[in-house]
Amino acid sequence: MQQIIAEQAPQRQLPLAKHSPHCSVELDLDISHTPEPQPRPEAGQLDMLLNPSDHRQPPWRRARATSWIYGLAVLLLVWLYVYFWRFGYLRTASSTTAGPQLQASVPGYNNGDYHPGSLGNGDDSNHDDVPIDNVPIDTVIGADPTKTSTTTRLLLIDIVTSFATATPSIKTIMTNKTKNPAGGQGAAANGPLATAPAATINQGTYIGVTVQRSKRFPKAFEAFRGVPYAQDTSGQNRFRPPQRLPASTKTINAARWGQACPTDGVVRPGMGENCLNLNVYRPAGLVGQNGYLKANTVKKAKLPVMVYVHGGGFNAGRGTERNMASFVSWADDAIVSVNFNYRVGALGFLPSDVTARAGLLNLGLRDQQMALEWVKENIDAFGGDPDNITVMGLSAGAHSIGHHIMHYSYTSKPAPFHKAILESGATTARAVFYPTHPRHLIQFREFLAAAGASHVPDEEVFDYLRTLPLSKVVAASNDVWYRNVESVTWPFQPVIDGPNPYAKSSHPHSHDKNATYDPIIPDLPISSWLNNKNLKIPIITGYNTNEGAIFIPHQAATNQEFRDFFKGLIPTITSDDLDKLEQLYPDPIKYPHSSPYVRVPQGKGAQFSRLDAAYSHYAYVCPVLQTAHYMSLSGVSDVYIYRYAATSMYGAANHGDEAAIVAHDMELIGYSNQRPGLLDISNKMHAAWARFAVSKLGTPNSPIPTKGGEIKWPAFESPFVDGSNGNAQREDVLGRRGKIMVFGEGNNERDKQVERTRAGNAAQVERLSELEKKACRFWWERVWLSQGIGERAPVMAKSLRNRERAKL
Repeated sequence: MQQIIAEQAPQRQLPLAKHSPHCSVELDLDISHTPEPQPRPEAGQLDMLLNPSDHRQPPWRRARATSWIYGLAVLLLVWLYVYFWRFGYLRTASSTTAGPQLQASVPGYNNGDYHPGSLGNGDDSNHDDVPIDNVPIDTVIGADPTKTSTTTRLLLIDIVTSFATATPSIKTIMTNKTKNPAGGQGAAANGPLATAPAATINQGTYIGVTVQRSKRFPKAFEAFRGVPYAQDTSGQNRFRPPQRLPASTKTINAARWGQACPTDGVVRPGMGENCLNLNVYRPAGLVGQNGYLKANTVKKAKLPVMVYVHGGGFNAGRGTERNMASFVSWADDAIVSVNFNYRVGALGFLPSDVTARAGLLNLGLRDQQMALEWVKENIDAFGGDPDNITVMGLSAGAHSIGHHIMHYSYTSKPAPFHKAILESGATTARAVFYPTHPRHLIQFREFLAAAGASHVPDEEVFDYLRTLPLSKVVAASNDVWYRNVESVTWPFQPVIDGPNPYAKSSHPHSHDKNATYDPIIPDLPISSWLNNKNLKIPIITGYNTNEGAIFIPHQAATNQEFRDFFKGLIPTITSDDLDKLEQLYPDPIKYPHSSPYVRVPQGKGAQFSRLDAAYSHYAYVCPVLQTAHYMSLSGVSDVYIYRYAATSMYGAANHGDEAAIVAHDMELIGYSNQRPGLLDISNKMHAAWARFAVSKLGTPNSPIPTKGGEIKWPAFESPFVDGSNGNAQREDVLGRRGKIMVFGEGNNERDKQVERTRAGNAAQVERLSELEKKACRFWWERVWLSQGIGERAPVMAKSLRNRERAKL
């Protein structure tokens, strides 16, 4: 019997390492996304739980009942075994192990568009969402189910599809096509294919799945899963730019998940190098064939499009970390959403002088670029509007969007998006070095050593790496990650791939005949800002109050440890800089009565709150405000700034805490009015993000109030134009200077340490604090230390500052 599946992701266990790329929320794992474990019954309480009014032993402990219960259990197991064997579900093929694939790919067991803690790393192999590759239907018509491994795979798809979803399985489609082989899709017009969502593009026809409304999803939607946007990156495509797909007329089942890009140090089931795929979601019943409205078959649907770029510190993550299915289902307006994978870790970002000469830098950003351009070219067939695309990202995803905003201002090629939402990320966030920076050169050699490739000549190293087993490459990538994670000097990051004055050759003399040279990050991001090299588009961007809490050393106790942390993070920072840093963030040990950083969570070191504030400003808050500052100076498009303040663990609003709130994911928010404050926050944030996507002008405000989602969010005007620090002065004519929207101030419903929860204020307008402005002036003056080669450039800085003043 068929039933429509619910869109729910596999439940993933959290690795124990605090700073691993799989549990850090910088890497966009929101720990609270994972369903809370239910308390286990204590010793002696099992009988009481079974029957509170009768404390006798349960039936299976009684001697008289034992034999017949065990007998029935054995008979049932035998029957199930015979049944599944009879229909081929327990048979194995020469190249496929059916058992784990079956268990891991059952939609009702591990399906969904939201992966709690989903970083592409998986948990144990029995609970990963193992995809069965999208199989061209046309190639298997008439195959004998008892003789071919391909058909065994199709039978696996059939069992998991037929019992868990109303979408026709491949077996059903095969039957319909066999009955009417000349008819193609039209032959099944009166059968299951008549209701299955479909989209035909240059690379084939994709058959999606319909997901019915439920408590979690108030409106039904249609999903196309695992749709490739580029070729397999294994073999000779490894360590090369993404390759476009050839044209095809095949019909392909898009009800199954595609592979996730490897991230975990272990290539788990469901991971692989054929991972450049995406998922498309749209409201059910609205869009017909090829993007036309069902109600008006001569008119294109042209729904607004939201594309999500995942985070993960460029070392982990997968597209499905953000529940874009929930985002679509809860939206008042019809929206098409997309999320996708890109290569991470060493496979996507392996900066070095050797990589630069080969023209192979920033491959993960090139994957993103191809995905965005694929959406621009093909989304029309899925009902989307190619002229109204919003790109949204969290953390590394937001950093990436910042780079794309700059990249497309250097090229004659039009940008494949029109608006942007950057959550906790910016192009100047953290460090963006040249590939010849000592940190990258050291980490590159560490990677080669871990991969057993130190002996290979530079001009042959990538050819050698392409011959290695994927598991060895991923393990080496993971090894280098753990060498550098505690210091937050993460490896495998985007780098400036434009002309490099610190290299012997600023352009690659390629050893790779397939390499191309088209810089993704052509200059220092700060130089691009100051030279006005950025798209002039509407944006929403913002940060969480305690961005740094999950990254800093939690047990730091002394002022020297405070200084050492930043000296390790920014090697060229001076003693004078560190002295000023101490004054900006007063030591709670030295100034116990005046420092705002005296209170720390239980079990944390005395410097915890101080480090949290300083690192938050350095890595996230001030880069975000730098984006807002320069974008707002153009006066062409509006910029909207937010701060997310609802607390969770450590009594803090941590990095990534807003992710499920924006997606309106009820698995975290809670049903039955469990967290009314969070629900109110989610109603407002989700509605604002959706309105921004719908509006071609890019505004989160609506002229028609929606239930629970009304806010009046003023556009941002930079407060850093007040004449201080050499900045030109502007009058605050509209009274908007420094105004931001604060979501969730005072809410603590996710903080498990509090005795009494508070709903707080869902949304309120505030101005930036004096500390935020003072801190950002400090960090902006030192942004050069975290870009290029890490050298202070006072002459260049003064010249560019004068240029900025002249522009104002």
